[in-house]
Amino acid sequence: MTLLDFFRRPPAPRRYARLLMRMLARHHAEEPVRFDAQGFRLLVGADGGHVINLHNLYAEYCAAGRQERVRQLARVLALVQRAELPAGFAEVRARLMPVLRGRGMAEYLRLTELDKARQPASGFLLLPFSSDTILTLMVDGEQSMQSFRSEQLAQWGVSVDEALAAAMDNLRDATVDRVVQVERGVFAGDWNDVYDSSRLLLPDLAHRIAGANPLAMAPARGTLLLASGNDTDAVRAMVALAQRIADTESRPVSALLYRYQDGRPVAHVPDDAPARSALDSLGRQYLYGDYAAQKETLDELHEREGSDLFVASYKVMRDTASGIAYSMCSWTRGVDALLPRTDRVALVDLDDEHMRELIVVPWDALHAACGELMQPVPDAWPARYRVTGFPELALARALALPARG
Repeated sequence: MTLLDFFRRPPAPRRYARLLMRMLARHHAEEPVRFDAQGFRLLVGADGGHVINLHNLYAEYCAAGRQERVRQLARVLALVQRAELPAGFAEVRARLMPVLRGRGMAEYLRLTELDKARQPASGFLLLPFSSDTILTLMVDGEQSMQSFRSEQLAQWGVSVDEALAAAMDNLRDATVDRVVQVERGVFAGDWNDVYDSSRLLLPDLAHRIAGANPLAMAPARGTLLLASGNDTDAVRAMVALAQRIADTESRPVSALLYRYQDGRPVAHVPDDAPARSALDSLGRQYLYGDYAAQKETLDELHEREGSDLFVASYKVMRDTASGIAYSMCSWTRGVDALLPRTDRVALVDLDDEHMRELIVVPWDALHAACGELMQPVPDAWPARYRVTGFPELALARALALPARG
């Protein structure tokens, strides 16, 4: 297909997105752009915080004539130049919306903003929410969402609490009881407006849909699941559905199960063993993704600093005898390393690059016995430990797990 052909007939949706990405790469090389095929949108910036929804733009492009298509592409380029936010809070108040994001995104931003002295350059507005999730605010637009930094609130003359209260009011105003029952006793949000997962923040909604004891999950952006905590089978089905979503979704939010306490969602550990085991497995999968996503960034930082610090991988394995899944990392003698926090550690004793001994030990037992060799990295999430030296082999053998799985 020639460029002239492209302007004569409507392209397939993916080809339209690719054309936009090529144009953006030429004119805005400083802004990384990713195509979210499932959401049919472009995510602009290192944080993906500037979102350009393509549904309406694509329909407009297909209906337009040749000259109008050229003008439309120019308008899309202008969208990437983030609009200047209103100077006053009154002008932006009705457009603020609360957004939940995986905590790994916040850590990615922290790492990408580090200078050579490893000090954060500046901060996005990222509020703690749960152990694996953060809450942020965005300015909603007709075709895009725009994030902003903490200092913007000072320029508006409002506190974080005031801005968050306005965003919550907007979310409630945009929410009617639009859910579908996807399995017996399991309900999923059907708003399809990119704020489905944000509605985890609305306890009244959860109670109306799932009764007096609602449990909720937000495994991915734009996904909210609800079930009654009094229905064990429904809770199991909800966790299983969250796992299936995690297997295919590239925009994870939280692996946690939430209940509502004093009007706020808080992490919940169910009494039911199968549901608890499934949640543990889901948590390992999310941690695997976060650790893996950060490894490349950390490797680049260490290379730029001239450091030989090795970033160990987080691995998920399964015991062949019991069928129980677990996480594991490797600690090698003589290697200066960062270890992820795992269930087990493989201690590797080398002699001239040949392995003399491999000893697998539980993390908790190893840390209790030689924690002085395992220093937690400040501010890191998920947790990482800087290891120095190497455990005594006699001690390690005494702690070793049976050689299986």
